[in-house]
Amino acid sequence: MSVEELVRFIFEMVGTVAFAISGAMVAIKKRVDIFGVIVLSAMTALGGGIVRDILIGHLPPTMFSDYRYVMVAVITSVIVFIVAYIFRESYKKSEKTVDEVNNIFDALGLGVFTVMGAKVAIESGFTVNGILVVCLAVVTGVGGGLIRDVMLMEIPFVLKKRIYAVASIIGGTAYHLMYIHNVNVRLASVIAVLIVFSVRIFATAFKLDLPKVRFPKEEKSV
Repeated sequence: MSVEELVRFIFEMVGTVAFAISGAMVAIKKRVDIFGVIVLSAMTALGGGIVRDILIGHLPPTMFSDYRYVMVAVITSVIVFIVAYIFRESYKKSEKTVDEVNNIFDALGLGVFTVMGAKVAIESGFTVNGILVVCLAVVTGVGGGLIRDVMLMEIPFVLKKRIYAVASIIGGTAYHLMYIHNVNVRLASVIAVLIVFSVRIFATAFKLDLPKVRFPKEEKSV
C-alpha cells in the first residue's frame, strides 16, 4: 500500500467511524433494538457511497467488495450501543450533550465523505464536469443520513433543518476548484473537510436554517 493509498484509507475510515457513531446515536434516540442500531448506523456510514457507486456504474459498490468498511461500521455501532446500554441513565440525562457530540461526528463524517465523493468522481474521469463532481460529493455526503431517516419514517434531516446539504455543496465545490487549479490533493482534502465541518457547526451553533414558508398557527374553531 502506497502512502497515498494509506492516507486515503485512513481518511475513509475516519468518515466511516464518524458517520457510524452519528447513525448509532440517532438510532438509539429512536429506541430501536441493537439490530436496528447496527443497520441504521451502517446505512448512515455506507449508504451514500452505495448510491454514488450505482450512479457511476461502479458495481458491485465498494462496501460489498471490501468488507473492512462494513466491519468498521458494525463494530462502531455495537460499541456505541454497549456504552449507551451500560450507562443508560447518564446517557438519558445527558441527552443534550449527546446531541451536541452527535452533531460533531455528523459534521466530520459529512466533510470527509463529501471530499471522498468528489475524489471518486474525479478519478472516474468526470473532472471537467464540475456539476457532476459536486453532485456525487453531495450524494456521498448526505445519502446515508437521508436513507436512515426514510427508514425511520421521518422527513430527512437534510430537507428540513439547519444548513446541511448546502455545506456539502460548498465543500464539494471548493475541493473541485482547488483540484483543477493544481492545489496539493491532501491539502485540498483537509481544507474542504474543514469548510464543510465549519459551516455545519456554525449553522448549528447559531441555529441557521434556509428560508422556508411559515404559516401562522391556525386558530382552533369553537
